[in-house]
Amino acid sequence: MRWIVHGILFVALVVGVFALLPRLGGLTRDAAALRHGRPAFMVAAVVAQAVSLGCYAELYRHVLGALGAKVRFRLAADVTLASFLVSHLTPLGSATGTLVNVSTLEEEGISASTTGEAIALTSLMSTVALIVLFGSGFVATAGRHLPQAYLITAGVALVLVAAALAAVLVLGAHPAVAGRAGRWAATVARRFRPSIDPAQAAATASHLASLARSALTGRTLAISFGFAAADLLFDLLSLDLMFLAFGYQPGFGPLAVAYAAANIASAIPITPGGLGVVEVALVAITVGFGSPRATAVLAVLGYRLVNYWLPLLPGAVAYLRLRLKQRKKNQPNGPG
Repeated sequence: MRWIVHGILFVALVVGVFALLPRLGGLTRDAAALRHGRPAFMVAAVVAQAVSLGCYAELYRHVLGALGAKVRFRLAADVTLASFLVSHLTPLGSATGTLVNVSTLEEEGISASTTGEAIALTSLMSTVALIVLFGSGFVATAGRHLPQAYLITAGVALVLVAAALAAVLVLGAHPAVAGRAGRWAATVARRFRPSIDPAQAAATASHLASLARSALTGRTLAISFGFAAADLLFDLLSLDLMFLAFGYQPGFGPLAVAYAAANIASAIPITPGGLGVVEVALVAITVGFGSPRATAVLAVLGYRLVNYWLPLLPGAVAYLRLRLKQRKKNQPNGPG
C-alpha cells in the first residue's frame, strides 16, 4: 500500500509539473508562436546530455580507481545509468540507487565501504564544481537584478552543503580525526545495534580517510574536478541549447546562476531527482533575468525531458543487463 501511495503521488507530481506549469507560465496563450522549435538544437541538447552522463560515469570510474578499485568504463556507465533509473523512480530516491550501486560492485569484488566512499567522493567533487559554477555565474551577472526568493533557498542549501563539504575535507585530511569520529558514531549506534564494534568502526574510518586523502590531492584531484566540471558544463549546454531551439539566449551568467541555484536547492531531498523543484526554480530565475515566460517554460520542460526522462530508457536497459548478469553469476553450475 505504501508503494501504491508513493506511486500515485509521483504521478500527480509529474502531471502537476508538465501540465500545470505551462498554464502558470502563460504557455497556452503563446504556444502558437513557439510550436516550431528548431530540431537541430534539440538533437544537440540530447547529444550534450549524453556526453554529460559519460563524464559523470568517467568521474565515478576515476574515483574508484583512486581508491584501488579498477573498473571498466562500460561497467561504470551501466552502474551510473541503473542508479539514475532507480533513484529517479523510487520513493527513497538516492538511497535506493546507492543500494543498486553497492550490490552491483560487490559482485565484481569491490567492498561496500569502498563503493560507499567512491559515491561520497564523486558527489563531493560534483558539489565543488557546482559551487564554482554558481560563483562564476554570480560574478558574470554582477549589477543585474537577482530573484531573491530562489536565491535565498539556494543560499540556505549552499551553506548546508558547504558545511558538509568542510566536514568531509577535514575527515579526509586527518585519518586520526576520522577514526575518532567513526568510534563515536559506532558507540552511539551500538545502543540500537549491539553487534557494532566501535574499535573496528574506528579502524575502518581511518583506513577510508587515508584512501580519501589520495583521491583528494594532486593530479587525481585535478582530473576528478575536470570530469565533474565537464559533466555540469555539458548539462548546462543542454539547457542553453533548449533555449536556443526556441529562439532565445539567456547568456552564460543568468543561465549558470539559475542552473546552479536550482541544483543546489534540489539537494534538499523533497522529491526524487528534484522533480518539480528544478523546473520551478529554473523558470522563475531565468524569467527574473528577463527571459520571456512562455519561452522559459517550454525550454525548461524540454530540457527536463532530456535531462530527467530520456536517460531513464538507457537506465532501464543497463539495470536489466546488470540484473541478468548477476543472476547468471548466481546460478549453480550444472553437472560436469
